[in-house]
Amino acid sequence: MTIIKHELKKIIMFPAIIGFVVLAIALNIVVITTMQNSYTDFIAVTSHTTGINLGAEFNKQLAELEPSLYRDLLQLQTENREDVLYGYTTDYIADIAVERRELSGLLEQLMRSKYQRFQSAVDAQQKAGDSMTLYFADATYWRHQALFNHTMGLLLFQGISIAALIMLLSLGYESSAKTDFVVYSTKVGRKMNNHKLIAGTIVGIGVYVLIASITLSIYFTLNPMGGVWNSSVSSGFNFVRDGFIVRPFVTWHSFTVAEYLLASIGISIALVLSFSLMAHAVGLWLKNSYVGFFVVVALNGTLFLLPFYLPTTMLNFAISQTPIWLIMMRDSWFTDGGSNVIVPHFETVGVIGSIVVLAIISFWSTLRFNRRNMV
Repeated sequence: MTIIKHELKKIIMFPAIIGFVVLAIALNIVVITTMQNSYTDFIAVTSHTTGINLGAEFNKQLAELEPSLYRDLLQLQTENREDVLYGYTTDYIADIAVERRELSGLLEQLMRSKYQRFQSAVDAQQKAGDSMTLYFADATYWRHQALFNHTMGLLLFQGISIAALIMLLSLGYESSAKTDFVVYSTKVGRKMNNHKLIAGTIVGIGVYVLIASITLSIYFTLNPMGGVWNSSVSSGFNFVRDGFIVRPFVTWHSFTVAEYLLASIGISIALVLSFSLMAHAVGLWLKNSYVGFFVVVALNGTLFLLPFYLPTTMLNFAISQTPIWLIMMRDSWFTDGGSNVIVPHFETVGVIGSIVVLAIISFWSTLRFNRRNMV
C-alpha cells in the first residue's frame, strides 16, 4: 500500500498531467459556452409547470402560461403530437442492414434476430408512453447531440488520452530517471509494475471523473434541464440518423435523461479503464513513454480503419466491439446500433469483452516483462 501511495503522489505531480487537466477544462468551458439556447432554457423552466407527459393535461397547463413567442412555439410543436412508436416495427431496419452490409448465412440470421428482440423493446416503450414525453420538443435532437455526442465525446477523448498518458509516464519513469537497472534488478523490483498499474488506473479514472464533474457542472449551469431530467430519451422528438434514414431513438431499456447520462458515464469510465490496460500492456514492451503513446494511437487508428477495407465477416463485426469503435458509436449507445453491430447491447458487451481481453494481454505482458533480460 505504501508503494501505491508513493506512485499515486508521483503520478499526480507530473507537470504534463497537471497541464493537460488545466487545458482540458479550459477547452471544455470554451466549447460549452457555445451551446446555450434560450428556447430550450424556456422549456426546462416550463416543464416544472406543465410536466413532461404530452396530452390534454400538458396542453391545459401550457395554455395557462403567460403568452409569449416561445409558449406559442411550444404549443405548436406539442398539441397534436402523435405517438411515433404506435404500430412501429423494426423489420425494415433489419432489411436495410442486411442489404447495406450484403449479409447472408449466419450473419444475416444474427442481424435479423437482433431486430426481432429489439421489437420487444419498442413495444414496451410504446406501452409505457416513453415516446409521448416532452424532452426538448423540436430542439431535442440538437440538445441531445450537444450533451451526449459532443460534450460527452469530448470528455471521453480527453479521458482515454490522459489515462493512456498517465499509465505510460508511470511505467516509463524508471527508464527516464535511469533507475530501471536498479529497480528491476530483483523480482521484488519487477513487481513494481503491478503497483504502477493500480496507481495509474486510479489516477486515470480519477482525472476523468474530475474533468467530467467540473465540465458537466458548468454545462448544466449554463444549460438547465428542469423537469426534462425525467423525460424519456426515447421521446418521439428524438431520432437517429442512419445514413439517409431518420428513425425513432429507441433504447433496449427505458431511460430517463438522467438515467441515460449516468449509464453513459458508466460506459465512459469502463472505456477509460480499457485504455489504461491497453497502455499498461504497451508500456511494458517499450521504455519510452511518448513512443508508447504513439503506438497506442497508431494501434487504435488501425483498428478504426480496418473495417473499411475488410470484407463483411465476423471479424469485421468483432472489430466494431473494440474500444475505439465503441467511442465512435457513442451516439448510438444503448440503442440497436444500426448495421454496424449484430449483438444486442453492443456497448455493454463491447466494454466487458474489451476489459477482459486487455486484462489478459496486460497479464501476459507482465509475465513476459518479469522474465526479460534488462541488459
